[in-house]
Amino acid sequence: MKPQVLLVAVAVLAALPLAESKGHGIGEGAEAATASAWPCCNTCGSCTRSLPPRCVCADEAPGGCHPACRNCVKSTAGGSDVFRCADRITNFCKRSCKPAA
Repeated sequence: MKPQVLLVAVAVLAALPLAESKGHGIGEGAEAATASAWPCCNTCGSCTRSLPPRCVCADEAPGGCHPACRNCVKSTAGGSDVFRCADRITNFCKRSCKPAA
């Protein structure tokens, strides 16, 4: 195989994870503007071993999920309804929702 072809193949493979991490699976524009504070997570759930990792957040909220969440799961904990976003998002647990102290 020619060195140029090998170099191009390696460059394409290296760029794939970067392209995946840009959109979080969410459309650009108005949705991205409303999701500026999201995704963030205080209690990280499970993550894949991929680079970058794709994670599920274990945060629960009584008022419902963020509007950008595609898979909002409702559960009853202690007699009241709570909601958790079950989306698996790139670097979901990287940013905390709590303000810096």
